[in-house]
Amino acid sequence: MFAASTKQFVSVAVAYVLIGCVGACALPEAPAPTQPASTTTADAGIDSVYGQISALLDEAKEAFDSPARTSSAGNTDKTVDNLQVVVDRLLAAHDIAPYRSDLLFSAASAQIARGDVDAALGLYGQVLANSPQDVDALSYLAGWSRFAGQPAAAADYLDRARRQDPQRGAQLDAMFVAIDNAVGTPIDENLPNLDPTGLSIVTLGYALEDDGSMNPILVERLERTKDAAERWPEVPIVVTGGVEKSGRTEGESMKQWLVDEGVDAARVRDENFARSTVENALYGVQLVAGARSTHTLIISSASHVRRAETIFDLAADDSLPTDFPFFTLAAETPPVELAVPGATELRSIYRDAFSVSGLWSYRSAPLLQR
Repeated sequence: MFAASTKQFVSVAVAYVLIGCVGACALPEAPAPTQPASTTTADAGIDSVYGQISALLDEAKEAFDSPARTSSAGNTDKTVDNLQVVVDRLLAAHDIAPYRSDLLFSAASAQIARGDVDAALGLYGQVLANSPQDVDALSYLAGWSRFAGQPAAAADYLDRARRQDPQRGAQLDAMFVAIDNAVGTPIDENLPNLDPTGLSIVTLGYALEDDGSMNPILVERLERTKDAAERWPEVPIVVTGGVEKSGRTEGESMKQWLVDEGVDAARVRDENFARSTVENALYGVQLVAGARSTHTLIISSASHVRRAETIFDLAADDSLPTDFPFFTLAAETPPVELAVPGATELRSIYRDAFSVSGLWSYRSAPLLQR
């Protein structure tokens, strides 16, 4: 009798568990990236803290990975609406696990990408309030306060970061010098007068069309590369870009275009893995080092060359001699408004400078990105 009752009890219990799991274990569909939902998975009946945060981070990543983008010759980024979903989900996750500062760092990066630097400064401030010696928070506060035109605050945060970690302080000093040097260099569409001995050329890619064809912006860059190749017929050329469309990468397409235009294929090294300007620089400097170059000409769009110069300068620290000189060539005549970097360009320069220096933008798995 007792055994039979136990079996009946177990069967009933299992049934209740299975019925409960239908509501508690099934994840809701992620919201449309361009229409942030008013509720989150945390409201949907998932009981465990782990389950709630995992679902929120999955939703953040889905919004971040949406194919919708805003693009120009100088910058390609996620849409503001998608980034708002990322911010909302990360902050909801932080409400559940307030000890996880990585969620605030990641949310701050999304706010910067949205253009809301003040909101990002507030989030870095939250990290610092909880951990007053967090050198990453101090570093970001130093840089973004500097960007925001708050020199006194920037100097204070930089001094605190230097006391906490002298090596980080020196790294930030070098980063700010690189930014100021690039920002202060006039954009020029004329081939510079450079010594061909030890020279290399690096041309940065631009997103291919969905059918694998090249955007006119990229063709402009290649036309200037051809001009440089003809000016210096023995100089090695690096073309870099690894986003694949219809079975081809930017690097492959760029090399083929140059070869079709008469450039010796042996001169052209295509890099096919970089997905961003930061990766263009990280991989590109390795090829420049392999070519035993002593100076390099970077070719890109007028709205992009200052950022490229900054990032290559910082990426070169571990691979090339100290003070390795980079020069830039604009693919087109720079418009008057580019004489001084606008807020969007300068924000991209600071963002990528932090990334190439080793401070990852998104640090909350599965949303990880340098």
